[in-house]
Amino acid sequence: MNAPDTAVPTPRTLRNFAKIAVQYHEKERQRECRLAGHLEACNKHKEVFNRLQKWDHFRSSSRSAKLWQCIATRWQPPQIPNDEELLELAKHYFPPRSRLSIHIIDFKKDETIKHHNVELKDIEKYWTEKDDDVEVRWIHAPLGLGPVHSTIEDVFLHQAPEGEEGRNFENVGNSGWPYPQLEVLNFRSRARFQEMRDVRSLLQCLDHLQEDLNKCTWERYRPSDKNTDSTILDDLKWRATHLNITQDFNTIPDFWTQVSSDIPWQVTEGLAMASYGPLDGLKPTLQKIDHQALWDHDFFGSAQLVRDPFRCFHRGDGFLLTLSPMAGVNYLDKHFSRHLEDPISAILENDDASAVALVLKAFEGQGTKTWHRRTVEHLIVYIVTEIGVTPHPDRQGYNAPTLESAYQEAIQVLKRRRYDHFSRQHRQEPADLVKDHLIFIDELTRIGIIIRKRAKVFISLLKDVETFEAEDQSNGKPPDNPDQESSRDRVLWAIRRTRDQQEAFERLLVDATSSLNAVYELRSLQQNDLAIISENQNRAMYIFATVTVIFLPLGTLTSYWGMNVVDIRNSNWSQGHFWKICGAFALAVVLVVALWAFKHWWYSLIKLCSGRRGRGREKRIDAEKIV
Repeated sequence: MNAPDTAVPTPRTLRNFAKIAVQYHEKERQRECRLAGHLEACNKHKEVFNRLQKWDHFRSSSRSAKLWQCIATRWQPPQIPNDEELLELAKHYFPPRSRLSIHIIDFKKDETIKHHNVELKDIEKYWTEKDDDVEVRWIHAPLGLGPVHSTIEDVFLHQAPEGEEGRNFENVGNSGWPYPQLEVLNFRSRARFQEMRDVRSLLQCLDHLQEDLNKCTWERYRPSDKNTDSTILDDLKWRATHLNITQDFNTIPDFWTQVSSDIPWQVTEGLAMASYGPLDGLKPTLQKIDHQALWDHDFFGSAQLVRDPFRCFHRGDGFLLTLSPMAGVNYLDKHFSRHLEDPISAILENDDASAVALVLKAFEGQGTKTWHRRTVEHLIVYIVTEIGVTPHPDRQGYNAPTLESAYQEAIQVLKRRRYDHFSRQHRQEPADLVKDHLIFIDELTRIGIIIRKRAKVFISLLKDVETFEAEDQSNGKPPDNPDQESSRDRVLWAIRRTRDQQEAFERLLVDATSSLNAVYELRSLQQNDLAIISENQNRAMYIFATVTVIFLPLGTLTSYWGMNVVDIRNSNWSQGHFWKICGAFALAVVLVVALWAFKHWWYSLIKLCSGRRGRGREKRIDAEKIV
């Protein structure tokens, strides 16, 4: 069977499962060869990162801890890696903008596509012209929201030929900005996601590295020969001043300002799909990642669910630009944990893991032959609907748990803990249980908001697609391939799928909220039981104190009259001396205890008496004034 047969559209995967589930040994061999060199480099940078962490831990330790560590290491404390190693570490996790890998995909008329990668510094010449046999050129840049993101989209749109601005998505776009955008959920390796934040936090504090990092950000940049008056760097310098990032018109933003937007948001960070601007991706992020309920699930234990914006910009001359830092796993299958450990470059080329790679694979060997209409708008709809319903395990026939089922199992675990741990041996458990419920509800709420926003995007996209179709029909433009899947079919499938997800997460949210309310009720019952037990204990102590008060004088008298009261033996002192000293001391102790025990009563009495004297004095003064 040929490789192109495996690329079946997602809505038809279950009907064509035999074409998808076939494993290719050659594909696996190529993957292993591609990863061999990368793993060696990753291990090298991991070793540098570990040394940097040890140095930072030693630096932030107390003096006693530093002394103990020096003794334990024979006066060889951890040393910071050299500058060259730190620079390579920063470039590994955050590639400089000029060296960022950009995907160029040409969809041709002769049933083929051409896919190659270029660096961002050379991107301008690829959106200014294309070969005549290329009907649509798709340019995908893995850029997060920030000044570079805004510059790329702006230069791309302004370099369009006159009259080739493209059709406007009036309904799905924002007001005054008719371009599709949505928020994508995908999975990253939890360890690597934490490492990205740690590297950013540690290296950003090393001031002596900043100059070298800034120099490498746009090294070897070459503007387009035909657009020397409107280059990316010129626009970036202006935008940095316009956004108040820098004050100098000839200065570009520093390294960390440009690359920090590559870090995806956690599910609970920020608002869900607001009107994104160039500064929204520069919000400060916490170094430590939040705990997720999915970590307790065996399948998702090493994964981190994250959010990324996905934005599309198109022109009427057949160019499409997509911008998103999404570089995680979109599709769930039995090799999910292995996909997480792959480098970002490998994930974006793996059609079993990435939705971007699947779109490339879907048209390999076919070009625009299977397109209902050979237009850039049809490709936009295909990409948005494919990415917008992820993550899911449809591609491999549900050989992995769905996101909804994983959360369902998590809520069942929380429900069992409600009853298993309400005992005297686990008095701290209710607080932890409430905390876990709140984390769970927060995640479900944010995911639910994202899915509801997706549903609105698809409904609006359907209106735009129907408008485009009506315009083409009125202009006498029939579909290029009437029997193939239309844009309207794709959007309707995405709407149905999104509604199913929305209903599932709404049920999960209701279930989690009910479970939390049950925890509060059980906690209230437990508090009532403890109050009853405390009341019984207090009653028993009251009875014991009453009996003690009754029999204490009797015991004192019997003890006194049972003593030898004639004199004190072997001493010249008489019994009177004993009672003068001990009696006076005992009386002093009783007075001090009485004053301390009734201090509030004495204070109130003194205050009351002083108040009466003050009122009496005021009455005498008033009487004298009257006289």
